Amino acid sequence: MKVRNTLGGKVEIFEPIEKGKVGIYVCGLTVYDRMHVGHLRTFVSFDIIIRYLKFKGYKVSFVRNFTDIDDKIIDRARREGLSSRELAEKYINLFKKDISHFDLVQPDFEPRVSEHIEDIVELIKRILEKGHGYIVDGDVFFDIDSFPGYGKLSGMTKENMLAGARVEPSEKKRNPLDFALWKSKKYPDEPSWKAPWGEGRPGWHIECSAMSMKYLGETFDIHGGGIDLVFPHHENEIAQSESATGKKFVNYWLHVGHLTIEGEKMSKSLGNIISIDKILEDFHPEVVKFSFARSHYRSPLEFSRDMLKKDEKTLVNFYYTLEMEMQKARINIESGDIERIPPEGDYLKKFTDFMDEDFNTSSAFSVVFSAFDEVRKSGSKNDLLKFIAFLKEVWRATGLFGSIIPISGKSFIDEEVKRRCRKSGFTYEEICKLIEKREELRRQRKFREADEIRKKILEIGVYLQDTPEGTKTIPYV
Repeated sequence: MKVRNTLGGKVEIFEPIEKGKVGIYVCGLTVYDRMHVGHLRTFVSFDIIIRYLKFKGYKVSFVRNFTDIDDKIIDRARREGLSSRELAEKYINLFKKDISHFDLVQPDFEPRVSEHIEDIVELIKRILEKGHGYIVDGDVFFDIDSFPGYGKLSGMTKENMLAGARVEPSEKKRNPLDFALWKSKKYPDEPSWKAPWGEGRPGWHIECSAMSMKYLGETFDIHGGGIDLVFPHHENEIAQSESATGKKFVNYWLHVGHLTIEGEKMSKSLGNIISIDKILEDFHPEVVKFSFARSHYRSPLEFSRDMLKKDEKTLVNFYYTLEMEMQKARINIESGDIERIPPEGDYLKKFTDFMDEDFNTSSAFSVVFSAFDEVRKSGSKNDLLKFIAFLKEVWRATGLFGSIIPISGKSFIDEEVKRRCRKSGFTYEEICKLIEKREELRRQRKFREADEIRKKILEIGVYLQDTPEGTKTIPYV
């Protein structure tokens, strides 16, 4: 298996530190606001990476943090009349609610900064003892000139670093690029803790070094996040961690490309964010995940409702056709046939070959669609069973293409029909009763009245298809 390592910018063969085990740390949210779809793309991308590592047989230790101490949290808490702790708890709970819709792998550890102050203080002590930091009026700064490798992750010159935005200004710094390890307490309402150099709170970057090393060791396998974190956040993590330990911090750095809207990066500062609850009003969670995965995780992705509608149509057609093929082949879900049939080996090899090339979901998913075309042409029940078994493996490896009853116990088509009913103020049971009424009207040859019911149901986005086995409901796309 190969990955493209941001550190060095090359594709490398993946070799974990400990055979059969992988430690991975993904930067989580700074909880001063709600998660948006830009964040979600990162979390979905790493969900696929983690699932695939497990699929390959690795035992994965997955850590994703919450930054619950930050200037933005303090400022927002003041505006909302809450304590920083109350505000952070509010947005952590909203994050958990938003992300729960997407069936993502739960982290093994989900540390918060506020619960790891002692670890952070100890790490800062080590940095100071080795001469890589300095104290000014209770603030502690990292001296970037003391670390010769500064810039090795981003590949940026110091001139470009200064030109590039996220460098905090301070007259106390020896070098404008030096960054805060500890911030002294300035106001009575700030969260603060005691430290040898004075009361205060951690800077942004030190937290991830302290928490990742606590759970994964001083050197671990994979560190990831959005591409916007390469500089300064991840660059600073490397500098402070390696200065403290004298060891390589992380072997493989993986970064997810920007999500853009009309060519602009999605961000709160630009005001072009799209919330999770807003997007789920109109689209099934699997459509959103599929749209992200159709593009390689490292590539920039232009996000739009047109993109989602196109991918929604692809999934609706795929799942509905698959269910019809299963019905036509009289596949008995309860018989155990699907459990006994092995996946089609050729399809699985092609799929894993692509996934082994830096988790290339874009090409790997094309195998799914081309395989389904072949199976439909063959008309063989056995081929269809092998394809479903193959789909089950794809679902295990990525969390996608498993929304049929024999695989996950869920039907994408049924779930999407019910979602559209709820959005329009109907229960699914009410729609079923209307369908029964329509069928009775058709038996009475009252076709005009039957068509009125069909039109009414179509208005909520559900199409009725009459088949020899009865009326089927399909999401209209």
